[in-house]
Amino acid sequence: MFIPGGISLLDIIINIAKLADRKKTELYPAWQGMQYMRDIMEGCVVLINQDNNRYPIKWTSVKEFLLFENAR
Repeated sequence: MFIPGGISLLDIIINIAKLADRKKTELYPAWQGMQYMRDIMEGCVVLINQDNNRYPIKWTSVKEFLLFENAR
């Protein structure tokens, strides 16, 4: 049974896209993005360790950015 937008249907579309892919040397073929989306939907992609404080970042507001750009 195929659910519209389901993983099994996406698997079929990925396989068709791989077969129809004429450029085997393309860096990012279209089917690769579909395969990544399928892996996310299945729960294969899990972000465990996010090191958000690794680099000191000073966030800039839109107002500060625009004032800085206009001062140039």
